[in-house]
Amino acid sequence: MQKENQRVHPYSLPVPRLNTVPIPEAVRAYKPLVKAVAKRYQGRGAEYDDLVQEGCLALLILVPKCPDPQWLALFLKNHLPGYIRDAAARLRRAHAVGKGLPFEELEEILGAEEQNYREIELRETLMRALSPDEFDITLALLEGYSQREIARTLGVSQQAVAARLKTIRKKIKKAMNE
Repeated sequence: MQKENQRVHPYSLPVPRLNTVPIPEAVRAYKPLVKAVAKRYQGRGAEYDDLVQEGCLALLILVPKCPDPQWLALFLKNHLPGYIRDAAARLRRAHAVGKGLPFEELEEILGAEEQNYREIELRETLMRALSPDEFDITLALLEGYSQREIARTLGVSQQAVAARLKTIRKKIKKAMNE
């Protein structure tokens, strides 16, 4: 009797729930993926350890951007290599130029990180002020879904979604004024 080769499918990785699991736990859960991708790009201008660090930073950016926690493993599998590849290229250019990054590139990177910190801070404020259902409705609205599409997904009427949005707006206004 032959034993079938059992492969670990990337979609079978544990999927941490973003509303219930902190981001550091998600980073720990997907660190093997980061290491595998970093190993693939290690000879392209950067050392393995530097690429692992860049990959962990990319997880901090990517995990909150995932539209549906159910598909986090696939989302990271598709987006993480690009971040690590770009980091390898950036580090390669830095070594070719000399000691550091060009000022314009450093300024661009810092500006992008500052924007990401603002997004993360806003997300945390919304998560504290809103219930999980209200937070999901808010995210769907921010992603461009119409009230009708949200209502269809939730199995309620469009008027019910409009009423919930009114409550959400009040809560957000109160949280921003605090």
